[in-house]
Amino acid sequence: MKHLLLMLFIVVLAAQSMAQQIIKIDDFDETANSNDEIQTLFKRHKRDGFYGAVSMGYSPINNSHGIVLSARGCWILDQWFTIGLGGTALSNSMNYDDVLLNNYTYDKTYLAGGYGGFIIEPILAPRKPIHLSFPILIGGGAAALIEENSQMMPYSKVEDVFFVAEPGIELEINFTKWLRVAVFATYRYTTDIEISDVRGDALRSYSTGLTFKAGLF
Repeated sequence: MKHLLLMLFIVVLAAQSMAQQIIKIDDFDETANSNDEIQTLFKRHKRDGFYGAVSMGYSPINNSHGIVLSARGCWILDQWFTIGLGGTALSNSMNYDDVLLNNYTYDKTYLAGGYGGFIIEPILAPRKPIHLSFPILIGGGAAALIEENSQMMPYSKVEDVFFVAEPGIELEINFTKWLRVAVFATYRYTTDIEISDVRGDALRSYSTGLTFKAGLF
């Protein structure tokens, strides 16, 4: 009986030792396979998404108060980086004059235009309820000096085109899984525009306002 118990005890110890060795071998194989796997910038099992956004805000334009309205659509790569397209319309009220020309009274003259281009947007800690994103738009646009009065439709006096680069920062709040609201600030850098009575750097300025994003994040 004693010999039988001793043999059973030896068998149990041997089985336990073999199991530990097998586990170590498996762990080594998994580590080796993990080390051999090619590492990439974006994960193989990533979660992509998309969103559409509209923004409205304030921007000084040519020493006058102005408004900016923007829209963009972006594809989200693995939740933390987006690429897409966007555009912005802008306008200000430059002055109000009672200038008589051809028996018509011109009420106001203002600068207006628009631009669009390619957008990239890194997102910092996107799963947090409050986080930061850094959209950058690169593209081109056009601006015009508009005259408007009570008797005629608005028409453009002079037009010019420009290159634009607009980096920004957004403080985002995740309201729901499909809705985000952000406070944004950007700086709009443009090449000089050549329009009479308008400074060449009239469009170079900051913008600030609100952005509303809806989509699959």
